[in-house]
Amino acid sequence: MRAFLAARLESKTYLGLHLTLCLIVACGGIWLLSALIDAVLDNATLVRLDLATDAWIHARVSAAGLQFFSVLTIIGSPPVMTVLAIVGGLVLLIRRRPRTLVAWAAAFAGGFAIENIMKRAVHRARPPYGAQYLNGHSFSFPSGHALGSFIGYTMLAYVLIMHWRASRAMRTVILALAVLIIVLVGISRVYLGVHYPSDVLGGWVTAAVWLAVCLSGAGIALHRSGRELPEHLSS
Repeated sequence: MRAFLAARLESKTYLGLHLTLCLIVACGGIWLLSALIDAVLDNATLVRLDLATDAWIHARVSAAGLQFFSVLTIIGSPPVMTVLAIVGGLVLLIRRRPRTLVAWAAAFAGGFAIENIMKRAVHRARPPYGAQYLNGHSFSFPSGHALGSFIGYTMLAYVLIMHWRASRAMRTVILALAVLIIVLVGISRVYLGVHYPSDVLGGWVTAAVWLAVCLSGAGIALHRSGRELPEHLSS
């Protein structure tokens, strides 16, 4: 047991700490996501909190705030995420990173599919305030912008950190920027009145679970090819 635990916390192999963290995120995310869906469908405490929060924010929005967040939300939009997916995939293909490319493609394609399946399954109506910021009709839970930006910018940070020999300070900056963008995109969806807070949280949790699955698979594939984690990550 001691040897098994030591192997699961080994920071130099893909089947060590890398896989352990992915599995923890996946299991914890599935539990949280199921609780969120149950609370939304139950139409009780969480829904009342969503409605109260949405009304409170809408009563305090400003023209400058709406203009700022209407521009900011674009960086998490499906067209931008599609461009990121294509460009990133081409770069990985040119640089001959086939296993990472598979994880990259699976993350984006799978995330899009899961989002649409969940929207139809939960069938939650949109908030009443942000119709002018919607293109066409879609359901509210989970937020596609939150889910897509989480996948897109987390995968971008993951690829940069894994394949670019950056210093620890630079890796911290990359992670901080990714988190900042993801959080701001999520806030923009609530501020513009097109999603409830739980929709955004649901998008983040869904994305985290799916990314954990994709990165676990990539790590196992890289381990079987005889590769270890890049040396700069364990320094």
